[in-house]
Amino acid sequence: MTREQINRLEMAQATNAYLDTHAAVWNAVPIISNYKTTLIQAIQGIQEASLKQESSQVFISASLRELKQQIAQKMDILDDILEAYASDTDNAELLSQSTNSASDYFRLANEDFEIKTKNVIDLLDGHVADMADYGMSAEQIEEVKTSFAIFQDKRGVPRSYQIQSRVATQDLAALFDEVNKTLTRLDNVLKRFKRSDPAFYVGYDAARHVVKN
Repeated sequence: MTREQINRLEMAQATNAYLDTHAAVWNAVPIISNYKTTLIQAIQGIQEASLKQESSQVFISASLRELKQQIAQKMDILDDILEAYASDTDNAELLSQSTNSASDYFRLANEDFEIKTKNVIDLLDGHVADMADYGMSAEQIEEVKTSFAIFQDKRGVPRSYQIQSRVATQDLAALFDEVNKTLTRLDNVLKRFKRSDPAFYVGYDAARHVVKN
């Protein structure tokens, strides 16, 4: 990759990471999850294409630990929704499996983390329609599945979920176009937070800034 492309990729990764850590602000808006999933897939496509370019590897791969932390944070939010639903419906069995925090996930050994995450994702899949009124959407679940697949790829183990990405086989130029288009769509939909949550919006806008190295 060129230096400009590396800078743009780092911006996209920073934007995605910022949205991960502030998911509680926007997770009730399904279209944001949809765009974010497309962004993750485009980033993954760039990473896969760029792995052939040894000189750029240092810039493109988030560590396994960072990915695990991001997934744990996403699962914490989805667990909260599942817990609220289980409590309201007096589903004791479901409730017993949904009271997990981000640290509960993150401190598990990687193999146990994968088992736990997959089990809860499967529970979410089975109740997604019932939890629509609680802010749950299929897009949110697909997004965490995509991150989970990347985590398993980095561990060198078979994926629990086969993620279908229409951008995976595109070349770098097309993938960066996809990133730009998706970020523009995110910009438009996140404008709603300019007044309702200015601190969040300022942080998002800062993450979107390309740092020239």
